[in-house]
Amino acid sequence: MKKIIVIVMFSWFGLHSLEVEAQTIQWTSFDNLTDSLRKERRPLLVFIHTDWCKYCKMMEVKTFTDPLIVNTLNRSFYCLDLNAEEALSLTFLNKKYKFKPSGVNTGIQELAEILGTENGKLSYPTTVFFDQNLQVQNRVVGALEAKQLLKLLPVNE
Repeated sequence: MKKIIVIVMFSWFGLHSLEVEAQTIQWTSFDNLTDSLRKERRPLLVFIHTDWCKYCKMMEVKTFTDPLIVNTLNRSFYCLDLNAEEALSLTFLNKKYKFKPSGVNTGIQELAEILGTENGKLSYPTTVFFDQNLQVQNRVVGALEAKQLLKLLPVNE
């Protein structure tokens, strides 16, 4: 009987602890950005990445799940997730951008190239910050830890 009680208690506490849901960034789609900006002007954060980039994955798993980062970005920014090698066309700030093939099953998203290129080179990850007037304020090449990203975010309280 004691074993059953112990098992039930561990099961209940184990399941109860799983109820705490991880916070995640509310990524705004490029299709919905114009409507979102009409409702409320906010700064933008554009995260440029690829599927194969391990530093990009580190940011997705660590930086963009940090509770303070998630809370700050979800409250004050529109966040856009831009896979630089995804073969699709996008509209950003009323302009269309295409995927530019560069070989068999490879290429680059034109918008990623325009926003992320620094000194003639596009590196991953790159994070681009726009103010609420939609002007580029900062471009950071390389992985950012939560503390580093927090220091780059303007305080709009």
